[in-house]
Amino acid sequence: MKPEDDDAIRITQQFRSGEAMVYDFRSRAGRLTLRVTGRGGGEGPPSEWRIEASTGSYADAVVAAEWAVTRTEALRGVARAWNEKRVAANLPLFDWDSVAQAMAAVRAL
Repeated sequence: MKPEDDDAIRITQQFRSGEAMVYDFRSRAGRLTLRVTGRGGGEGPPSEWRIEASTGSYADAVVAAEWAVTRTEALRGVARAWNEKRVAANLPLFDWDSVAQAMAAVRAL
């Protein structure tokens, strides 16, 4: 592993949980879990997407969540919400562009 890869955020696990697709990430900053769900669209693909971000799967995990027309827009909204809550809730600092790249690599965006 290259030294510059030490800070990289990586998907460590992805799985379906009910209607959601769940992505677990790890980085030096800590753990990040994203739950991606869609709604609407009738018989076709969803017309809206929700992404929830948390520091774990336990009941009291801090969550930032956003709905948007695309998964990319929902992730951008989650990143903004997370960063707004970060200091007050003592949340880890994540590189959201790297999160987006990792999700795109597994066709989640």
